[in-house]
Amino acid sequence: MRYQRRILAMLCVAVLFALSQFAGVVQSQEADDFAMSEALYRLVADVRSAVAEFHDIEAAMEVEYGKFLDCFTHAEIGGMGQHYVNGELAGDRVLDPLQPEALVYAPTEDGELILVALEYLVFADVWDPEDEGLEPPTLFDQEFRLKTNIPETPPVWTLHIWIGTHNPEGLFADYNPTVFCPADAPIIDMS
Repeated sequence: MRYQRRILAMLCVAVLFALSQFAGVVQSQEADDFAMSEALYRLVADVRSAVAEFHDIEAAMEVEYGKFLDCFTHAEIGGMGQHYVNGELAGDRVLDPLQPEALVYAPTEDGELILVALEYLVFADVWDPEDEGLEPPTLFDQEFRLKTNIPETPPVWTLHIWIGTHNPEGLFADYNPTVFCPADAPIIDMS
């Protein structure tokens, strides 16, 4: 029975991956203010392939992604999800699209975690535009946003990409109105 569950889980991951590929195409076509170039479209497809194994949270934890705080939400905009951060990747100033610093999962009511987004981040103390004459970090032709209100976290530049679910707010929005944190779970409301 356990073997059958594992096979079913692997099939679900494959279906979710295929659907996420389609969602990316639809999303890029629906966003009013964002047209994806062919090169960027290929890069996003490469990223989806590179992180496909992380649809399984156990695989993510095996390569040092660990739970970060509680499920993030914004009362007026929508959810973000539960972050799993790789501390080694988060501690440097290298931004590699194929190695996101954080994976973002939508928790379900039954305790499952569904990979919905990636987050790239670099701490402000290692990427300070004023000190070094640098612009804010960019990736995927998008500027990172400086976050100063994340609990227990110094100021950090961040960029999300919604690779596992459609986000009506856009592929690179911070929050997604279709993602929720379970009502009975601890949350961090960023409102």
